[in-house]
Amino acid sequence: MNTANRILVGMAGAMTLAAAGPGRAAEMQVADLVLLNGKVITVDPKETVADAVAVKGNRIVAVGDVSGWRGPQTKVIDLKGRAVLPGFIDAHSHVEGMAGVEARYVKIQAPPLKDGKAIIAELKKAQAKLAPGAWLVGQGTYNQVMPTRAQLDAAFPDNPVRLIWSAHDSLINHKAAQVMGMTKDWPDPGPGHSGRYERLPNGEVYIVRDAPAPWPAQDAFTYPELKEAVRDILDDFYLKKGVTTVSDLSTTTAYRAMQDLRKEGRLPTRVRMNYFVRDPKMLDVVEASGVTTGLGDDWLRFGAVKFFADGVWGTTAAVYKPFWNGSGTTWMPNNTGGVNYDQDTLNKLVLRAYRNGWQVEVHANGDRAQDMVLTAYEAAQKAAPRPDARLRIEHFAHFLVQDPARTEERLQRMKRNNVIISPQVAFLWRLTDVNVREPDVKFFPMKTIIERGFHPAGGVDTIGTQNFATYPMFSIERAVNRDTKFGTIVQPEEAISVMDGIRMFTIWSAEANFLEKDFGSIEVGKVADFVVLAEDPLTAAKDKLGDIAVDMTILDGKVAYAR
Repeated sequence: MNTANRILVGMAGAMTLAAAGPGRAAEMQVADLVLLNGKVITVDPKETVADAVAVKGNRIVAVGDVSGWRGPQTKVIDLKGRAVLPGFIDAHSHVEGMAGVEARYVKIQAPPLKDGKAIIAELKKAQAKLAPGAWLVGQGTYNQVMPTRAQLDAAFPDNPVRLIWSAHDSLINHKAAQVMGMTKDWPDPGPGHSGRYERLPNGEVYIVRDAPAPWPAQDAFTYPELKEAVRDILDDFYLKKGVTTVSDLSTTTAYRAMQDLRKEGRLPTRVRMNYFVRDPKMLDVVEASGVTTGLGDDWLRFGAVKFFADGVWGTTAAVYKPFWNGSGTTWMPNNTGGVNYDQDTLNKLVLRAYRNGWQVEVHANGDRAQDMVLTAYEAAQKAAPRPDARLRIEHFAHFLVQDPARTEERLQRMKRNNVIISPQVAFLWRLTDVNVREPDVKFFPMKTIIERGFHPAGGVDTIGTQNFATYPMFSIERAVNRDTKFGTIVQPEEAISVMDGIRMFTIWSAEANFLEKDFGSIEVGKVADFVVLAEDPLTAAKDKLGDIAVDMTILDGKVAYAR
């Protein structure tokens, strides 16, 4: 709400109070909630920092001077110097995927596990609780060292084993390959798949990268289980981390569960429901449903349609120049990744969603895929102009790569077309000392992007790899300090301010999701979603930002979580 509108709202309110008479006026002027004696980091355009905020119903009615809003029924919280921020908004999450990992998979991340031997020991503990011949599925994280295929086969000759680096990459043992039929006769992915299989000398598959596999369904939830698992993730990994809105990528069944939770009054956070479209047939389902971007309310709202142009950096992302030996978990010479669509098919898919009024976002890690996405966006905008489409590239700032001329042209095209950058800066944490030596690559160049006038939206994008990182202050600490879990500082010239980090997970994420009119900053007229932090992030030690405790999360002007 701009200044002129606030004045008009204030005048209208004053006339309403006058017409109501003195008794009714006093009642209407009383706030339901007042937060006092704090540091209210508003994230408004002027970077205002106030000491108090007042709420009536679920809307902010005053920031700063709240003396006229207190009454006998007003709930008053003395902040005692603590910081208040707008409720965090995660622009890219996978709630259902996280739920499956937390409930079903063996945690094998290294660290804390040291090596392949420690991973096998952890899997042995899980094996002891399972029936003979049961699947063992371990969830790791990017670029970690896994046991060798020979070690896995020796330790688990009778159990099929799948070890996951990320949603894109899995290592399987001999028993798993047998059970799934992924022997030498298993065909390579055909057109329409960015991924590949890596095989042993005898032709048997042992690594699956962004490619189809007949994974077992033994880890599927019943519907009641799914509903509770989704609730637990939204509560433990988001609400308690100060996240009040989650822009999610789950299945329609998970969204049904969220709707049921809403009816029961048990939905922990607001959710923006986005559709995966891996198979073009899914677009038929989306179109037939009649829903489109923006349908819903402040708690559950339909968001974007998401397509997948390529895979993941270092192995299957579509790039112009071959990947560097050292950028991924394993290396293949002359590998430039792959795409899921040719240009004409991608253009047609984007245009279909675009014509139907959907916001479109495309997963594009590699620079070749990113240029294809921009071509599709430009074609859609030419065919069906829309002034405020807010087209997004997911993972664009994951790596801003390679040759300067193409990079510069890409940035200019994005700026001309108002394309929103959706990075996941938490993944700086995973880079090994080998990864960071990759030549001609800028890793998450957040300062460059922001100085170009982009408003990158903060998201975490974890499906088990880094579930601990759903607290936005973890990502903000990475963006400010540029550090990895190995202690390396990566391209410190791309560090940003704490305030810009906060913007990524508040107002800029709101803009990326068409939510900025009501969310993303603490301003009169907006919805009262806040996070109360135990310490002021603007003055806290920069290497301790991720350690600041969430003392309280407030949703719709009500305390939804208190530590």
